[in-house]
Amino acid sequence: MPYPQPGAPGVPGPQGPAGPTIDQFLQDIFNWTGSQTVASGTFRNFFTLSGIAKAAGGTAGLNQTASSIRFPARSKWSQVIFSVRITGTVGGASGTAREWLTQTRRVDGVTVVGSDGDVKVDGTDISNRDTSLISWTRDALDPFTVDGVQVGLLNSSSQTITLTSVSVRVQRVINPEP
Repeated sequence: MPYPQPGAPGVPGPQGPAGPTIDQFLQDIFNWTGSQTVASGTFRNFFTLSGIAKAAGGTAGLNQTASSIRFPARSKWSQVIFSVRITGTVGGASGTAREWLTQTRRVDGVTVVGSDGDVKVDGTDISNRDTSLISWTRDALDPFTVDGVQVGLLNSSSQTITLTSVSVRVQRVINPEP
């Protein structure tokens, strides 16, 4: 059998096996601007900031309550990525500790689900500081679905932090469901 010319269609044959199933990628973004102080040693739940709102066009279907977000139930596990960007200032003279942690917490506001390491800055400016936390949800009985989850900042320094903008991007990668 002669070889086809370059660019010519191939010889028809039997159809091959189906390709892999693609996971679903969903995302919601919550934004806030204003001025909010976070005292030394305290946790500030971003979903209690007055005026924080879900941006239009999201696909994750997260439900925002007065203090948390709830995930829609799925029959299979899914990976969740919380990406947080903050802007603001932190007080203190040169040489003082200026640091904080981004955390996810249960709705009791006390039980820590996840936390990054201390974010430290030399100066007083906090310009577009990003952190990410990764977690999982599993089914309709998962605490993220039943109760919800809080996302916020723990001020671990001895200085006051003043937030001027917060963006919480929640991405969910879901295994395919039957």
